[in-house]
Amino acid sequence: MPNYKIFQDNPDQARIKIFGSQNVALNTDSTGNLSITSTGLAVTAPANGLLVTAPDTGLSITPPVGGLTITSTGLAVTAPANGLLVTAPDTGLSITPPVGGLTITSTGLAVLSNLVTTDVSVTRANVTDTAGSPDTTYTVLNLRTWTFGVVNASTTIAPATVKLQISPDGSSWIDEAGPVTLNTGDVTTLVSAIFLKYARIYYAAVDSNSAVTLNIFFQGQS
Repeated sequence: MPNYKIFQDNPDQARIKIFGSQNVALNTDSTGNLSITSTGLAVTAPANGLLVTAPDTGLSITPPVGGLTITSTGLAVTAPANGLLVTAPDTGLSITPPVGGLTITSTGLAVLSNLVTTDVSVTRANVTDTAGSPDTTYTVLNLRTWTFGVVNASTTIAPATVKLQISPDGSSWIDEAGPVTLNTGDVTTLVSAIFLKYARIYYAAVDSNSAVTLNIFFQGQS
């Protein structure tokens, strides 16, 4: 039942307790701010939308341990003048779009992500086959850019030839770059101007009596 009886001559000294449905009073911190802690918080926006205005210092949302899920049939995020910063947890940031798809509209949207790199190196020693041999096949479909580097690391005079081959299916191969002759100590890079799913190096010794040692590098970014 409401209680309208207040005996206080100074309004600034009047104190009111607000109780929730569990008959427990709400508490504030020492500065008078109200903190909401929940293991699962659901916010239902009104029909005309929900507006969250961030302070000048920015808006920070700390999700619970199990993660934060935002479900909306139409969600609009308007960044403050100094920009909007979303910091992903160590486990990564996941966005699950609604059934109809996710549309992000912005006059200027900057998305910064960690650069994923691929760096593989192998050594092929005692190569004497002049007919040549294919090296490891790499799937490059998910790489934005990639390059092969080959070093003739032989300790004696032992030239070799190398070339880049690409393939759409991993069975039929096309000579895309090379062959390049590498003398002892030489280094070369091989890149493709045509995009196909698979790539590999094909190498051969020039003289079967001169064993070759090759260091082959495959490096890419996505």
